[in-house]
Amino acid sequence: MPIVYQPGLKSADVDYIEMELNRVFSVEYRNFLSRMNGFYLTAPEYVQIPLSAVDKGAISFDRFFGFLPEEECNDVVCFNKEFIDELDFLKEAVAIGEDGGGNPYVMIGKRGEQGVYYWDRAHLHQSDSKNNFDIPEQNDCGDLFFVSGSFDEFYDLVVGCVSGVPSFIEET
Repeated sequence: MPIVYQPGLKSADVDYIEMELNRVFSVEYRNFLSRMNGFYLTAPEYVQIPLSAVDKGAISFDRFFGFLPEEECNDVVCFNKEFIDELDFLKEAVAIGEDGGGNPYVMIGKRGEQGVYYWDRAHLHQSDSKNNFDIPEQNDCGDLFFVSGSFDEFYDLVVGCVSGVPSFIEET
């Protein structure tokens, strides 16, 4: 499966993103943005990630956001400025990717909640009989489900779910 990515960012660009979002990224996430300015999957356009907390036992993953101001739906700054306030009770949350259906992946740095979470913003799993969320919604924002303890662990999980040998293609 092809994984298409933009060339990595300079440290000053990552600093700018942190400043725009008023967040401090983990070293792992900064390193990712320096290597790849986001990525998306093609043929098929998503992978299934196992998650026993939902009825079907899996969630989709489509893309990691990058710093792409000309592509608002793929831009980490635009996406966060538009939607992350819905999670204002999680002060350190930053959306880093999406499932392709409006449900973001959120990285949280707060102790006790550290890690990457699947944010069921579209309430896709709200009526599931299983629905074992880890952080309950507030103000109808959607529940959050713990996926991994770190960005690198999440990245490895995504790449590991790609069928066959993933081929990384730099888009210029």
